[in-house]
Amino acid sequence: MSFRLIVPLTFALCLSGQALALGNSDTWTRGYAQGTAEYTIQGKGQSQLYLACDSAGYQAATIIFSDANGHQVSMDSGQTLTMKIDNADEADISESESHVGSGNLMWAWNKLRTGKRVVVTGSGARPAVFTLNGAAGVIPAFGDNGCVAKFDIQ
Repeated sequence: MSFRLIVPLTFALCLSGQALALGNSDTWTRGYAQGTAEYTIQGKGQSQLYLACDSAGYQAATIIFSDANGHQVSMDSGQTLTMKIDNADEADISESESHVGSGNLMWAWNKLRTGKRVVVTGSGARPAVFTLNGAAGVIPAFGDNGCVAKFDIQ
């Protein structure tokens, strides 16, 4: 392989790796793509907490958790997903289709904006801890910017 091919290929691989890694380690970030607002933080290893809202509110908010090994768990998918924020009781945010589930989601979402740290776990996933420092400046209040539960759009 010639030097002319190696340099552009190396540059392209570096850029593609950055594009796939949404978010920063221990810092909440926000993004926007194709009508979806995205809020995310990366933790240790491959752990990540990803929240997304359809800007028009036509689709339910989404939360996807990846543990340090990259095992993903998402709400409204038949999997168990829980959050323990600071010293509060663990909240089951596995589904947002029921009245109780939507209430749990709204409570947890808004608590993410005011808490200090969250421990997230789910079906077959190892627990991961994420900071909530700066989250209030990134994550909107639940009900704003199209962030709604499945219960609210049925």
